Amino acid sequence: MSTTGAQGNKLETWGNESTMNLNAIIYQNILASPYFKSLYEKKTFHEIVDEIYNEVYNLSPFLKGTNPSTAYCCLYKLWTLRLTIKQIENLVDHPDSPYIRAVGFLYLRYVCVPAQLWDWFQYYLEDEEEIDLTGGPKPQKSTIGKLIRMLILEQKFQGTMLPRIPVPIARDLVQKLEDHDREIRENASDSKGDSYGSDDRRDRDRDRSRERERERDRDRDRDRHRDRDRDRDHRSRSSGRHHRTRSTSPDRDSRRESGVRRKRNEFGEYEPYKSSTSSSASTSHRHDNESRHSSRRRSRSPRRSSPAAATAGGSGRSSRYRSPERYSDRRRRSYSKDRY
Repeated sequence: MSTTGAQGNKLETWGNESTMNLNAIIYQNILASPYFKSLYEKKTFHEIVDEIYNEVYNLSPFLKGTNPSTAYCCLYKLWTLRLTIKQIENLVDHPDSPYIRAVGFLYLRYVCVPAQLWDWFQYYLEDEEEIDLTGGPKPQKSTIGKLIRMLILEQKFQGTMLPRIPVPIARDLVQKLEDHDREIRENASDSKGDSYGSDDRRDRDRDRSRERERERDRDRDRDRHRDRDRDRDHRSRSSGRHHRTRSTSPDRDSRRESGVRRKRNEFGEYEPYKSSTSSSASTSHRHDNESRHSSRRRSRSPRRSSPAAATAGGSGRSSRYRSPERYSDRRRRSYSKDRY
């Protein structure tokens, strides 16, 4: 059966009007499905679109065994509404769900005139929006573009038969698909050549930017070293201005180099350091000190002279000298004291 669109908005269909060209098994199971019977209450196109959006999660024709899936029940419900061209365009371009779009392409494959399929499908062959063809823990994934190629080239979809396309039209569809793929490859090669040129320009620009960055880093390091040297000179000048430095002398330098520590003499005074530059002066200074202290000691202690020194007219030994006779007299007196 063929229906022509006299008004221009009616889709031209072909095949069985009652079964929608569906497989007999799935058609009978859809009519007996409780879910399909619940769709009787939905009378408008937008209500069925909302139902697909809320309930369809894959495109498998069957759920378990021969029970029809939600997607195919909604598909047949759309057929009962006899969609217009604008409604089908709304389906295949719907932005909310890829399953609304997939149901629209299945609708075209089942009822649209085969000679008009290419006019509908050619603009979506490279569509990369993902969908699940089957459900379960490991679903079979695909894209809208691959789904359309499958509907053009294959006679079955997920185990159920598709309407047969006449052989001349099927060959024409295959040829048009090959031409489309060839054109895509040529365009890709041309864009690849352009991308090579753009890659070369991009590499040159990247090298230039890297060279400018290296020059900028070198200038920055040079300025940093210059600032560090300037700060060091400023600190050294300020420390010399605000802090008194200890004066150095040749004797102190010589003492530091020799490591000699100062010593005290027998009178409790520090002995002068011996230096190579003032050895004679220090020696004379030490002799003057010794003679001064010896004269001071002689003036403090009275001089005692021995009998021999007195008889000699004061030319004998000093008072510290003690003759053997005096020692013997002392021993004799101490012995007599102890005895008596």
